[in-house]
Amino acid sequence: MEKIAIVMEMIIHKNIMNLLKYLTIITTFFFFSCSSGNTQGGIPITPCDVEEQGVSMSQGNGNLQYTFNYFYDDAKTIVQYVTGHPQGDYYHIYSTQSSPFLDFYTFAINAGDTSTFDQSWNTTAGSYYAVDGTPFPQHNTIVLNTITGGTQVGDAIKITYNGGFSYLPSIALTPVQGDFCVTIDEVINLAEYVYITDGTNLKVINASNPLAPSLTHTIPAPTSYYVNTFNSVAYVGYFDAIEPFVSFVNISNPPTSNIFGSIAKGGNYGRLTDVVQVDNLTYISDEHKGFHKLHIANTDYARVDIHDVMSMVKKGNSLAIIDFSVGLRKIDVTNANTPVITNTFNLTDVDIASYPHTSGSYHSWTRTDGTDFYIANINDKKFKKFKETNFGYNLINEVNINGYVTALTIEGNYAYITTKASSLAPLQTSFDGVTMVNLATMTVIDSKPLNAASGVVIKANYAYVTDANGLHIYDISSSNLNLVQTYSNGFGNYISL
Repeated sequence: MEKIAIVMEMIIHKNIMNLLKYLTIITTFFFFSCSSGNTQGGIPITPCDVEEQGVSMSQGNGNLQYTFNYFYDDAKTIVQYVTGHPQGDYYHIYSTQSSPFLDFYTFAINAGDTSTFDQSWNTTAGSYYAVDGTPFPQHNTIVLNTITGGTQVGDAIKITYNGGFSYLPSIALTPVQGDFCVTIDEVINLAEYVYITDGTNLKVINASNPLAPSLTHTIPAPTSYYVNTFNSVAYVGYFDAIEPFVSFVNISNPPTSNIFGSIAKGGNYGRLTDVVQVDNLTYISDEHKGFHKLHIANTDYARVDIHDVMSMVKKGNSLAIIDFSVGLRKIDVTNANTPVITNTFNLTDVDIASYPHTSGSYHSWTRTDGTDFYIANINDKKFKKFKETNFGYNLINEVNINGYVTALTIEGNYAYITTKASSLAPLQTSFDGVTMVNLATMTVIDSKPLNAASGVVIKANYAYVTDANGLHIYDISSSNLNLVQTYSNGFGNYISL
């Protein structure tokens, strides 16, 4: 990075200097994880030449010609091959570091494909690149050429680029050329089906085309409010005391989904609040009766702890749970059959309250980004970030979300939170809608008002949000919430993929 600063200081004209600085940030795609850089005259070691992940770039005119080579930090760069989009398969390459967040999308996935940068996603006319949600400026003639494409994890991708670029229309185009090479980390499908509880039914909705979802199947589920899916099973929780604690739904063939078992409420089971999968076991949290360990195939059910639990999330070999007795608490599940309750907890900063309402229950939620833990609180209307230490969970940052949480999900660098009010005290005043939070800065970057917002899930570059008016699908590829479709028959209480 020091070499770049030296090179820039050699350029006298201030406008050109600022332009090249911006070009260095923009056109090198993902140089944030660079490990080396060369000026012309040094030994050029381009990532593509040594079969590494990274980018090379040459820029300038005449004697002001500079070459930069950077190698990516694999841990901070995610390369996805995404299928199921109505306009075709695409690559999504993005960073998982702190700001600046970098996103690159392209439908040019086959050898010989070409594209140009576009100002919006969801167009086969070009590729899309953004830094912290700001699109690549249109003042350019840069053309991308796919040299090597791939469709499987481990496949190498090579894309070259060349053309001219100017950050401002008044400045002449500066020639830019180079190439970048990456390796596919994961292959994912856009959501084909979403599962929504609406208090009367479990609805199975085909969302393979996010622009035109359709109802595929319904299963009677009176007072159903919670749903989550693991390994071809949907777990449905019910609000009313005469309905089951949980039903198990076979979703291996979504159009013919059916309930194949359930557990009744009673002395050992109260009201379901969350579900996680641990190996071949299912853990279910219960806001009245603790949390439970289930082996569904063997109908082997056991209560692990009697303290009320509001939510839980798995990270590595442990669960973080919101325990009514001690706040955020750690459970060691290295041996899934014999979970161990630890002394790692935080009571001070965690809201352990829960409040019933007509179609479910308000309670705090916890999720993780794989590094830190996050809690969307009820009483103080805040979203909080915690770091696990040997002595407990330490609060390190928080942001006001102005509402009582109904659902929380984390994907990549962002959290998505639905909130709404209740007629019951003390929950009468609340923002009603979906809120998007930047996890690195813990700031709200977008929000959309809704009507009784109740659930949110993320798949690829879409957010699926439920409220009383329907299923709202937002394009999140530009690091904000852009509504692309509302499906009125998708109204509900909660949603899962």
